[in-house]
Amino acid sequence: MRLLAVAAIAGTLGSSTIVFGGPPEKPQQIRGEGCVEPGVETRCLVVKDVPSGALFNLFVKGVQPEIGSGIVFVGVPHHGMTTCLQGTAVDVQSWAHKDLKCTQGTAPKPRK
Repeated sequence: MRLLAVAAIAGTLGSSTIVFGGPPEKPQQIRGEGCVEPGVETRCLVVKDVPSGALFNLFVKGVQPEIGSGIVFVGVPHHGMTTCLQGTAVDVQSWAHKDLKCTQGTAPKPRK
């Protein structure tokens, strides 16, 4: 009986696969530039990236850029739920003002 139990445990261990991954991957950085616009939802900020035309939903900790201002930003994909339903959600790591011709409600056209 004891031999049967050992054989059962050995069979279970032998059939399972243990996977050891390397170090966790760093999240892909997202870079963008454009004019800050209000999102459809309250307290949401969006930027339409000038080079690509992609829409980003920005989550900025600390001082936030003003609506209608031009910025460049670097961030990582936001994980988790959000009430801001526009664009790709980004946790902004840094941002700076950029001289863009911004008027509230419009953004510069993508570069071709």
